[in-house]
Amino acid sequence: MGRPPKGTQPKTDPSLTPDFWRNLTGRAEPSQRDKFLWLTIDRVRTMGLVQFKVTLIAKMLGYSEAMVNHHFGSRDGLIAECAEVVHSDYSAKLIDATESAPRDPRSRLLAHIRARFDEGQKLGGWSQVLNYPYHSFESPVIAMARVGSSFSDSFYRNLLYITQLVIDVREGTVNHSTIDPREFPAAVLKHDADALAHAITIGIATSGGAMWIAGRVDTGTHSPEIRALAEMMTNRQAELLIDIITPRS
Repeated sequence: MGRPPKGTQPKTDPSLTPDFWRNLTGRAEPSQRDKFLWLTIDRVRTMGLVQFKVTLIAKMLGYSEAMVNHHFGSRDGLIAECAEVVHSDYSAKLIDATESAPRDPRSRLLAHIRARFDEGQKLGGWSQVLNYPYHSFESPVIAMARVGSSFSDSFYRNLLYITQLVIDVREGTVNHSTIDPREFPAAVLKHDADALAHAITIGIATSGGAMWIAGRVDTGTHSPEIRALAEMMTNRQAELLIDIITPRS
C-alpha cells in the first residue's frame, strides 16, 4: 500500500523533525508532496544521484515507492522537478551576487563567476543533473516534458545573462541583470559569436571547476590546505576568464 491505514500517521524517520523541515523548506510541517520534493533535493545533494534511491525517501517518510509515482509520475519526474527547483534557486543566487557587486562591468562579472564556483560547490550531487541533464534520466524526454519548458528556459536565460555581462565588460557598460529572452537582441546571438563563445566558455569552465573543487559530494572532508588551494585557483581562473574578454589598451 502506498499510504498508511486511514486515520493513522506514517512512521517517519526520527531525524525528520520540525526543525529539520524548517531549515530545509522554511516550514515546520510542509505538505506531503513537498516533503518528497525537498527530502530528495537534500539527499541527492549529499549522496549523489548514483546512490540515491526513491525507496530510501519513501521509507524515511513512512510510505511506499508508489507515493512517488502518485505525486511525480516516476523517479525521473521527481528528479526533474527537483532539478528545476534547485536550478531556479541557483540562478537567483547568481543574480543576487552580481547585483551586490560594485557597479562596474568587471566587478559584476567577477562576482558572477565567483558565485558560480561557490554555489556550484554547494550543489553537491546536483552538479551532475544540472550539467548533464539528459544523461541523468532513464527517459529524459518524458522527464523534461513533466516540468514543461521552464528547465531549459532557465538555462537559456542564464546563457543570455552571462552573454550580456561579457558584452558589458568588453564595452565598459552596465546593463540590467534581469534578461528577458524576448527582448534580448537577436543580432547578438546571430552576429556576435565571440560574446556568445565567451559566455559558453565561462559556463563550462565554472561548472567544471566547481565539480573539480568538490571532488566528492562531502566537500567538508577536504583539508584546509586543499580548500585554500582551490580558493586561490578559482580566483585566478576567474581573473583569467575576464582578462580574455577585456579589451587591450
